[in-house]
Amino acid sequence: MRLTSISSGVAVSTAPRLRRDAQANVEKLRAAAIAVFSKRGLSAPLEDIAREAGVSIGTLYNRIGSREDLIDAVVPDIAGAKLRTLRERTLSQDTPRAQLETFIAEMIDLQRSDPAMNDAMLRRYPDAVLLINACERSMALGAELVANAHTAGVLAADFTPDDLMTVLWMAGMASHDPAAPDGWRRVVDRSISAAWTVQG
Repeated sequence: MRLTSISSGVAVSTAPRLRRDAQANVEKLRAAAIAVFSKRGLSAPLEDIAREAGVSIGTLYNRIGSREDLIDAVVPDIAGAKLRTLRERTLSQDTPRAQLETFIAEMIDLQRSDPAMNDAMLRRYPDAVLLINACERSMALGAELVANAHTAGVLAADFTPDDLMTVLWMAGMASHDPAAPDGWRRVVDRSISAAWTVQG
């Protein structure tokens, strides 16, 4: 746990420096969390992460803390680069419609391919503050793209950022549910296609 004290207006860390072996355990836990979360999602048992790291579950709790603390400890590796790439690909498009279409397609593909990112976008761990903040920035981009498409007159006026979030939520739920109908992606794509004021 990190504690700070204020002396002469300056914040000073009072957390003791970890011993080399303890720091090594933290790094092993981070690497294991990235591997396990990316493969199985953010709900993967913490015991499995500790086992992957070669440490006890007690060491995980002592060195990292809660599940949400562990999630936030690996946010840059789980979400950072992927969400930056999504933003870059989206903004590289030439028109408001192409940008919004790219954002939706890239987000759905990310949710389908990465269980951890899907859990994040579905807000399954709202107390993982850093991860939620990263996802909120992406959704703020989505809302901006919706507004730009409205300004350009290519998107139905009644299509809102909440509609965008609903589409992504449906895709996220369906993409990792074995019982989901095979045609779920076609239905999602059709709902977006119907929102354009000019078809084709």
